[in-house]
Amino acid sequence: MTDTMRSLATLATLLADNEASAISPQDIRDAILATVQPGYGEISITSSAATTLADTSTWVQVAGTYALTSPAMNWAMTQSGRLYYTGTADRVCHIAASVSMSSAGTNDLLEWCIALDGTPLTPSIVQRYVSTGSDVGSTAMHGFTAISNGSYLSVMTRNTSAAANTTATTLNLFAMDMAK
Repeated sequence: MTDTMRSLATLATLLADNEASAISPQDIRDAILATVQPGYGEISITSSAATTLADTSTWVQVAGTYALTSPAMNWAMTQSGRLYYTGTADRVCHIAASVSMSSAGTNDLLEWCIALDGTPLTPSIVQRYVSTGSDVGSTAMHGFTAISNGSYLSVMTRNTSAAANTTATTLNLFAMDMAK
């Protein structure tokens, strides 16, 4: 039988009163395997590429060739650079990302963030100054957000100093969801 992910509130109601022996073995499986156990997923850049930045204000998803790290549970990469939530119940998740980067320009202030469905998660925004094109800088980001089936996470960047491109030489994005 297929396990069903449920909200914690639904499970709490179900498990609160068992006078009529209404709790089935499947209900217990749903509680432990599908609802309480966290889902997780991770993608990484396997081949870097320059991210084209046409202006100093627009966030752009980081270019490159990505791969989904196995194993994954309730997460998939159906489009390169995007980690999609495939679970059925709405969840909250902790997201972590790390990136090493260079810039085609000089004296550039780069901003990086984790995005949900292409919209930056403001608390995750970090800045990194890169002085010359040969410099390689690195940074880490964290975020926490609610997520629904079909939503995706990605890493985005912009150059606030000039319209000079940036390259993520390494990038890792990880998410772990938790029951709401």
